[in-house]
Amino acid sequence: MVRPEGVSVSGVDPQNLRGARLGAIAGRGVSRRLLLGVGGVLLLGACSDSKPSAADGSGGTGSPAVPQPRRGGAPFPGGDPAADTSTAPGDSHSNDSPPPDNTPPPGSTGNDPAPPPGKPQFYIHEGDKAIALTIDDGPSAKYTPQVLDLLAQYKIPATFCMIGGNAAKHASLVQEVTAAGHLVANHTFTHPDMSKMDAGAIRTEIERTTDALTKAGAKAPTFFRAPGGGWSPAVFDVCSQLGLRPLDWSVDPRDWSRPGTDHIVSTVMGHTHTGSIILEHDGGGDRSQTVAALQKFLPQLLAAGYHFVQP
Repeated sequence: MVRPEGVSVSGVDPQNLRGARLGAIAGRGVSRRLLLGVGGVLLLGACSDSKPSAADGSGGTGSPAVPQPRRGGAPFPGGDPAADTSTAPGDSHSNDSPPPDNTPPPGSTGNDPAPPPGKPQFYIHEGDKAIALTIDDGPSAKYTPQVLDLLAQYKIPATFCMIGGNAAKHASLVQEVTAAGHLVANHTFTHPDMSKMDAGAIRTEIERTTDALTKAGAKAPTFFRAPGGGWSPAVFDVCSQLGLRPLDWSVDPRDWSRPGTDHIVSTVMGHTHTGSIILEHDGGGDRSQTVAALQKFLPQLLAAGYHFVQP
């Protein structure tokens, strides 16, 4: 007697049980073609039992799922400073790791090619051990002078991505940054999420900032950084029209969230390599941890053989 489907038999191997079912069918005079057909169905069922599903995160291929990207960056006005509100498309690393870059790897000659159309620049390409330091959201009357003192102490050139509204309020600091030989980049006038804005609004933010920077004594910027990495096709189009190069970053210690000086230092030291663009902040809030961290990791990076360049 053959037991109904789904009823288990203690001590009987399931494969032997399937063989017994086939034998029973054959014993009833069923044709060989039908017997082979039933066997094929059972074999396919066995294969499907071991096939990974999309629900296990492998995508049905047996390969591990690629984690969804997360990135830091200072929060937008009105946002929660403790929350990570931005993502970067295509980044398969953690929020502190560099996103993918389609430009050539850092070479041995001083050559920093423009990023491909529709993409920001995540790395610099100025030879072995060359890295870049970028300082966002200033200028700040309290913290920008402290950062400038440290950069002068270690003879490090940096790129200050300035908010137009802050530049208008602190024109003398814009002049100090420029006089010290640092690069000034456009970082919008009000620090909005530009990925949600139309081309007209994007252009207004950028042009107001360039106007504020030049009136304060800086050269017309050639680089633009979207707040929070909020890039979009419209942002890239406006940058192209205005002759601005989209600038991103590849090392983000999330210093704006005040995670602790040691965390900032360990993140920078653990993720920096040839070609890295490091993100720090001198504006937008309490940046005392950032200043303390710069005082620690700048000499450490120099001791490790790195040298700083501008994009």
